[in-house]
Formats: sequence, C-alpha cells, structure tokens
Amino acid sequence: MRVAVVGAGPAGSLLSYQLARDGAAVTVFDASHPREKPCGGGVTAKALALLPPAPASDPLPARFVHDCRFESGLGESVDLRLSRPVAVASRLELDAWLLRRATEAGALHRAERVVEVNASGRVRTSTGRDELFDLIVGADGPGSLVRRSFRAPTPPERLHMAVGWFARGTAPMLVRFTPELQGYLWLFPRPDHVGVGIAAPLASVPTRQLLARLEAEVARHFPALADDEAPRYAHTIPSPSTDPGSILEIAGERFALVGDAAALVDPITGEGIYYALRSALVLADTLRTEGRAARYPERALADFGRELLKAAAIRDRFYAPGFTRRMIAFAAHSAAIRRVLGELVLGDQGYVGLKRRLLRAGPRFLLESGLNRLTSA
Repeated sequence: MRVAVVGAGPAGSLLSYQLARDGAAVTVFDASHPREKPCGGGVTAKALALLPPAPASDPLPARFVHDCRFESGLGESVDLRLSRPVAVASRLELDAWLLRRATEAGALHRAERVVEVNASGRVRTSTGRDELFDLIVGADGPGSLVRRSFRAPTPPERLHMAVGWFARGTAPMLVRFTPELQGYLWLFPRPDHVGVGIAAPLASVPTRQLLARLEAEVARHFPALADDEAPRYAHTIPSPSTDPGSILEIAGERFALVGDAAALVDPITGEGIYYALRSALVLADTLRTEGRAARYPERALADFGRELLKAAAIRDRFYAPGFTRRMIAFAAHSAAIRRVLGELVLGDQGYVGLKRRLLRAGPRFLLESGLNRLTSA
C-alpha cells in the first residue's frame, strides 16, 4: 500500500512509524519541520504510553512534572501531587523526535508543501511533484488542506482560540480557570522555557481582547513571565460536537483524517496530543487488519470518540458560573476529590463515568470536610 501522510506532527509521524513498520510505502509531506507549535505541550501519562520506545541515544525531549496547581480565578486554589508525572515538551523538539522514529522505521520525509489532493489519490506539491497514492491521510492541523478537499472545514462553533507566548525562565505547572470566558489560562514549564497561554471559544471574545486579558493577568500575578519581547501567537483548536457524525466523517474513499485535522481534541481542556496519537494507532490497526480505512471512523468512535462526545455535552455545565470554583474549593478539603481531579489531569479518569465517581467520592468528601471544619474550630 502506498500512503501519503500530509503533516508530520504527532499524529502524522506516529501513523507513519506504524505503517512503515508494517511494510507500507509511506511518504510524509511536511515543509515546516523543524518548527515550534503554539500549544502547552503537555503529554499526559496515557499519551506517553502510546509513544514509540525512546532509543538510549535519543531520549524523549521533555520535562517531567509531578505537581500541578489549579486556581478558580476567584481566590480558590488547590495543589495536586500527581501519582504519575506529566511530560511537558517543546513541540519543535517532540515533533522532530517522532519524525525521527518514523524515518528510522522506513518512512520517507519530503520537505515539500502539499498544494492539492484529490479523490483519485493524487498529491501535488509546491515543487511540482505529482504522485498517486492508495490512501491520503490528513494530519495537517486545524486548517487541513486534506479535510477541506474531501470534507467541509471544521465549523466555527467547534473552534477555540488559543493565544500566548513562550517565556524565558521556569514556573510551576498551573491552570487558572476563566469561567466567564469558558476557558482557562495556563503555565506549562518546558525543559528551557515556559509556555504561557489562554484559550476560549472562538466567538466568545475577540482575539486581541483575549491576549490583553492574558497579558494583564501574567503581569499582575506572574511578572517574571511577562516577556514583552517574546513573539505572541494565536491559533485555533478544533473539537467534535455532541453529534457522532462529527467523528464518523473522518474518513472516506481514499482519504482519512487524524489528530487536529479530524478535530479530535477534548472540548473542555483543549488537550489534543493524546487523541492525535490514539487516532493514528486506530487508523494504523484498521489498515493493518482490513487493508482499507472504511471502518476507521466507527472504530475511532468506539475506541475514544464517546469520551469526546461526552466532553462536548457537558462543556457548558463545566464552565457554568460557580462550578469550577466549587470543584477547586471541594478538592482543597477532600483527598477523594483531589484524586479524581488528579486522575483527570493524567487522563486516567474519563468524562464517561465521572458523575458516578464524584457521587461515590461525595460521602468521603462530606466526612473529610466536616473533620477539617472541626479541626479548624
């Protein structure tokens, strides 16, 4: 099978690695490597488990973080000690590391920009290269050319905007909710700098106003990271809706979509690296066992899609006034609630079943918070 993978981010590179190991003739098209991508760069524990083995001579380029601070933005806060570390990586370094794994496995990387794809399997690049493939995979991000060529672009109501910068220095890992914007601010410490950012639904606030909010909060609360010289970035984050059709549309005759191109991002947290890697593995296994991508969408829906649909369904309630404030206040007094929150960070606790888990934690929370009040009294 001849496969063209357009885009060498986590989804494209991991898919290329898997398919090349299976003996497919894989060509990865990406003219932008090496490049930094404007995102937090957090790799959860369950995402780390999906990565290829790291050679002794080329370890994973990431900083491992064991603690995370959550703030409500209204005064409440809680510090979590994670049961397993989260990796935080520069996307320039992480994506280059994954692409090295793919090329070592036998994939061919062409540093060329794809300008046209079509239903016959044709891929044309800016250099004039014109080739035919059995399957074209779009791993080319939120504005995916492959998606636009075979499907409609991700609708604006399913997009979030993220803005920020990369600051010199270091900082603890921090998430501060901004419920009035239906989003959050983050500080993610990478190996040699800090990712500073904020995200909110695309239509909720103008991008310039969102950036001004971030600059004001950082200047007030984290002045060491208020780097006026650091270039600012802005990019969109796509996610599915509550309709299963928003996931079932990610493949068709001679094409498939993975990662951001497939809009496989958590609608609540904006976390997309795990779903990028997982979608690549599900597509690789589908091709390995069936020789075609036809059943990839339904397999993706069964494998991880229900979690994304559930997140889309509860997103408005999660960011409803008072919810995040109560959640952090409860977690500050309850080890049971802190464990649930920590497992959400690690990806061990999904949204499906979250309500039952919180209800089970409730009696223990009441006991612990009552004991805390008694001790304080």
